Amino acid sequence: MRTRRAVLQTAAVVPLLVACSPDVLLGERDAVRIAVAWSGLELAAFRSVLEATALPEAIEVVPLGDEIGTALTARGRSAPDIVMLPQAGQVRGLVAQGRLREVPDTLWSDPGGVRYAEQWRELCYYQGRLYGVPFKASGKSLVWYDREAIGRSGLGDPAQWTVPDWLAGVRECAASPRRLLALGAADGWVLTDLFENLLLAQSPAVYRELGSGIRNWDVGPVRATFEQLGGLWGIRSGLPGGVGTALTRQFADAVRDVFEHRRALAVAAPDFAEPVVRDALRRLGRAEEAAAVVPFPRAEPDRENPRIVGGDVMVLTRSAGPRAEAVVAALAADQAPVPWIEQVGGFLGPNLRTRAHYSSWSAPTAEALAEWPDFDLSDRLGAVGGRDGLWRVLTEFLITVGDRGGDVGIATDTAVGTLSRFERGWR
Repeated sequence: MRTRRAVLQTAAVVPLLVACSPDVLLGERDAVRIAVAWSGLELAAFRSVLEATALPEAIEVVPLGDEIGTALTARGRSAPDIVMLPQAGQVRGLVAQGRLREVPDTLWSDPGGVRYAEQWRELCYYQGRLYGVPFKASGKSLVWYDREAIGRSGLGDPAQWTVPDWLAGVRECAASPRRLLALGAADGWVLTDLFENLLLAQSPAVYRELGSGIRNWDVGPVRATFEQLGGLWGIRSGLPGGVGTALTRQFADAVRDVFEHRRALAVAAPDFAEPVVRDALRRLGRAEEAAAVVPFPRAEPDRENPRIVGGDVMVLTRSAGPRAEAVVAALAADQAPVPWIEQVGGFLGPNLRTRAHYSSWSAPTAEALAEWPDFDLSDRLGAVGGRDGLWRVLTEFLITVGDRGGDVGIATDTAVGTLSRFERGWR
């Protein structure tokens, strides 16, 4: 993840799309190919894992960004053997389509016990067989904020904020030099993360029903969530630079709006914001203590904070052979991700046996993540949760209530109706 919208390396993407000769690809002809969605700091961090791991085969990394789905339709010798799938909820559907091959069940559990938390099981198994191995977990229900600026703002302790506090804070900060929240709306998953956290805070029951396949979008909690988004996005000057600027902001840009450009006080962002935060503070010569992380706000003071888990799973494409299976086993080793965790940050190890020194920002989430009960909703919805479904609906909603000054109630009707029609079209 991403920042997954970084400029793609055309030399890597085109061969997969047209399945041409492997000679076009960089690297060794007989290398095991791993397709990833990562770019920038995340891609460099993954390469550090590969360098530190005693891999049994030569490896070629193919960074595809948002086009990671093409890795599962490529044919020929240039097709990848392993895909780091950022949408774990797709595993079962891909198996049903005959696109994946099974991986050894010993990677999930062995005489030492189970290696992964239970919330991964229903996503990685299909008809009792294992097809996905978690590689990277992420905590999706976090808010990063500028400690010094928040202290001067008079908005109180972010750890105690509720969603109504956010709505009031957006209005209060709209006329100030620094807005309350930065938004990287150019990355559709940023919008879905915000929607999902607000919905889970509003109604865990509806969130879980949607994730289990009982998908009725025209229900009160979904409408209430859109109303809340309208309150966050529909305030004139409520976002740094306005909605137009937010639509060009990618995930990392929004993080920098808080800690480097200092145009906002806080940003809702997963744990993998860590390396961006650290780099932004370094650029300004600020200490790491200037940044802090708290849970995503509750709907009301007596309610629970939402706790959403996401992450990437390793899957073997149908054409992969035993050499690729050996690479998956090596990357699934307990200590394989330690270089990423300790040298770069922004990585939570899903393997329950991984032992590493997490940063002060990530340690609390890493320690509790196995107990977080809910998985990323959009990753479980198939096409409905993707760029032509929920991503597009939320982007249009943002434009309508923001730049166009549209009525939030009417925009909510449109959003719910569009999701319902899209849902019917994919059944």
